[in-house]
Amino acid sequence: MLAAYVAQRTKTRADEVDRSRRFDHLGLDSADAVALMGELEDFVGRPLSAFLPYTFPTIEQLAREVAAGAA
Repeated sequence: MLAAYVAQRTKTRADEVDRSRRFDHLGLDSADAVALMGELEDFVGRPLSAFLPYTFPTIEQLAREVAAGAA
């Protein structure tokens, strides 16, 4: 889901998104990060902190943290 979101925003394919690169290096800005968190909340079905993409700035890190139950 996260790679698909980044791919859509950056007009690339999800399989081309480097999951270990920082969101800002993938071309996302702070408005994109806020929108991403809204979509991620819908996807996982629970509220999440808007600060997560700043604390866990890669797809790999954010996915791991959310899967572990971060709020």
